[in-house]
Amino acid sequence: MPVQQAIQWQISVKAMSPGAIDMVKVIALTAMLLDHLNILFLHPPLPELYALGRMVFPVFVIIWALNLSHNPASLQARANRLWIWALIAQAPFWLAFRHLHPWYALNILFVFAGVTQLVALSHRYGVRGGLGGLIILAALACPLVPASYGSAGLVFAAALVVLFSPVSQKRCIRLTAIITAAGALFSLNGITHLTERPLDTLIIAILPTLILPFVGIWLAIQLKPAGSRRFMPSRFFYHAYAGHLLLLAVCRIFLD
Repeated sequence: MPVQQAIQWQISVKAMSPGAIDMVKVIALTAMLLDHLNILFLHPPLPELYALGRMVFPVFVIIWALNLSHNPASLQARANRLWIWALIAQAPFWLAFRHLHPWYALNILFVFAGVTQLVALSHRYGVRGGLGGLIILAALACPLVPASYGSAGLVFAAALVVLFSPVSQKRCIRLTAIITAAGALFSLNGITHLTERPLDTLIIAILPTLILPFVGIWLAIQLKPAGSRRFMPSRFFYHAYAGHLLLLAVCRIFLD
């Protein structure tokens, strides 16, 4: 994405109505459920559903980073809430995916919790807090690799936070954030298999990761234009994420 287009996209996302933000969440939650059903219960999994699932993480990161740019005073409270929900979701996540991932694999909420903690510590304690936050992310990177994008996911999330923050008004910072986010987005899915199976990896992993998140956001903006009100309960995502993992875990237990 050219820099000027990326800047225009950033402006459009910041101007999304509350209704459009909720619609983005609905689209991403639906894609996530289909992706997980595909991975866990279809043998072999459908490549079309796998490709659709590549939009989920980038979309949630975009909405999370946008929300994080508001009300810096509540950063630690948000981090605490994310840590709690990440821990709540971990048991059903492990039960649902125990045949696919090692026991130490962490669910995706740990990405949001870790980067939110980094931002909260940086906001409160400056450079020392930022270093502490980076230590936390370094500790999370390895257990996030099997199922939650590892260091690429953490870098993408951190770059989006910078892109939506007031410091991005400086052109050099904005440009660095855009380039970093684009590189991390490209690296999220399948890059390690690009030399082995280039066509399959490009079609069902890399291109959907680069294209579908922006399609989903564009569709939400069209369905819920400026002035549209919220239609989902506050913090619905946490309940939906943990709840769908619990449902998947119960189904897996009964099928095993």
